[in-house]
Amino acid sequence: MEPRVSYALVGLFVLVFGGAFVALVFWLVGVEPAADYRTYAIYPPESVAGIGGETPVKYQGVDVGKVRQVGLDPRDPRRVRLLVDVRREVPIKVDTTASLASQGLTGLVYFIELRGGETGSAALEAAPGEDYPVIRAELSDLTQLQRTGTELLEQGKAAAAELKETLVAVRDLIGGGERVAMGTLIDDAGRTAALLAQAAGTLNAHLDRLGPLLDDLNRAAARLPALAEHADQMLHSVGEAAIRVDQTAQRLGDLTIDAAPALTTLTRDGMPELVALLKDLHTLTGRLDRLAADLEQQPNLLLYDRPRRPGPGERR
Repeated sequence: MEPRVSYALVGLFVLVFGGAFVALVFWLVGVEPAADYRTYAIYPPESVAGIGGETPVKYQGVDVGKVRQVGLDPRDPRRVRLLVDVRREVPIKVDTTASLASQGLTGLVYFIELRGGETGSAALEAAPGEDYPVIRAELSDLTQLQRTGTELLEQGKAAAAELKETLVAVRDLIGGGERVAMGTLIDDAGRTAALLAQAAGTLNAHLDRLGPLLDDLNRAAARLPALAEHADQMLHSVGEAAIRVDQTAQRLGDLTIDAAPALTTLTRDGMPELVALLKDLHTLTGRLDRLAADLEQQPNLLLYDRPRRPGPGERR
């Protein structure tokens, strides 16, 4: 009975150890259950040299999968197709992009870099007629840099060639006499520049003199609002005075209208009596004048009566 139990324990140990060994081997070689991954297609617009099976696929720098297959597109052999397996929990959206990238100073370690994917974007699905969902591919940073450098180099070469041709044309165009003429022209331009500098100095002097005048004008302009306000006050006072004069004239007119009947009565009834009174006053004034003359000649008239003059036929 004991040997049979020992054989069973040994067999169980072998099975457990073998399973653990197989799991360890799968883990070391990177084999994981296929149900945890989803396959996508990428069509890079550049060379995929350095990319092969088991090349890592990273999303924002995190390992999320690997390249399953590198080959040509069955429908168009002119372009390359990459099949990559990405873990299902990684959010691959319609705006997610893929590009080739390198790592390290030497740039010999390549991988597939996934970027983008807004939260509100829809999940990427296979288009009609496609076997796998297609992740939009972009040029790698290194390829963009190379293309930019090549374009700049070509532009520099073209500019250098044009400059060389221009210099040759100028040298052929300008002979000895033309060079002398150009030298004279340059000298004239120098003298003209000197005259312009002198004129600029004179103009600066005039501008310096004009500065105080502008300051005075600014101060006068600053006083204009106060003067305008004072003028407004004066106009307001004049308006009030005119209103008062108008009111006084209106009152005088009313008084004249009220006094018109009395003046008419005085003119009609009192004027003849006033004329008679003036005549009597004139007569009385003449008599007083004669009396004063007599008193001046004969002061005793105040004490004695004036001597009677004899009548006709009487003696004195």
